Amino acid sequence: MNTNVSKVLIFGFSGQLATALRKRFDREAQPATFLSRAEADLLRPESIEQVLNHHKPKLIINAAAYTSVDLAEKEQAHARLVNVGSVGVMARWAARHDAHLIHFSTDYVFDGSAVRPYVEDDEKNPINFYGLTKSDGEDQILESSCSHQILRVSWVYSPWGKNFVKTMLKLGTDREELKVVSDQIGGPTSAEDIADVILQISKSPEKNGIFHYSGLGTTSWHDFAEEIFRQARELGYPLKVSSVIPIKTEEFPTPAKRPLNSRISCEKFEKAFGLRLMPWQKSLETTLRQIKAER
Repeated sequence: MNTNVSKVLIFGFSGQLATALRKRFDREAQPATFLSRAEADLLRPESIEQVLNHHKPKLIINAAAYTSVDLAEKEQAHARLVNVGSVGVMARWAARHDAHLIHFSTDYVFDGSAVRPYVEDDEKNPINFYGLTKSDGEDQILESSCSHQILRVSWVYSPWGKNFVKTMLKLGTDREELKVVSDQIGGPTSAEDIADVILQISKSPEKNGIFHYSGLGTTSWHDFAEEIFRQARELGYPLKVSSVIPIKTEEFPTPAKRPLNSRISCEKFEKAFGLRLMPWQKSLETTLRQIKAER
């Protein structure tokens, strides 16, 4: 018997989603194999099939991705290898071996011009290279005809890694005044909440398709920052910041364009799995408490 056989194989180890999944799988005492970049380098798609042949999973969760939105504009080849090439290998392997693939995508597959939350069937039109690679990665999965669930998530944060919440806490500790974009809106989403729902939807592999998932409610980056600081003060964080000034996107130029509307409708997800969304403010409080406890 091959002792390396694993029913659940998860690409990613130290990223926000992978870390949340590791903690959740450990808490539930569910066996799963997590692969670091040293064990599965998504920059080398040709090596991924060997990894899959070695582990022979029945469930593949791809929690690894090239996620640096601005750097992707410069490192286009790298972003494409990770977000498209390796994803295609996973999908085609899953199709050939009757395995189920859960993959994470993003609201950035849309251009942000809609005046309502995006639904799953809306036309994709990414306005930055990162969004383009995530869109093309989705297409690789759909074209493979493998059993799959693609979860588009937005504005992900957690107690780990680089994210908006941790950046604001650092800046709010160092500076008295901050300028934050106020005309981009979306739904902040806790990586830990995502990990929770992944455990649930993985039990229903027959429910194939693309689903949207985010925290309940919408906000702007500016108002998100204000709420971070409000809650952090209540929790006793030593903040210096006293003024958060709203600015327009054009006043804060970045290498990659950002959609103004990142709102995604999660109605399809709620109906399919019978799971309720977590209010983003409540999930934020949980994250802030955890960051404080781990300091």
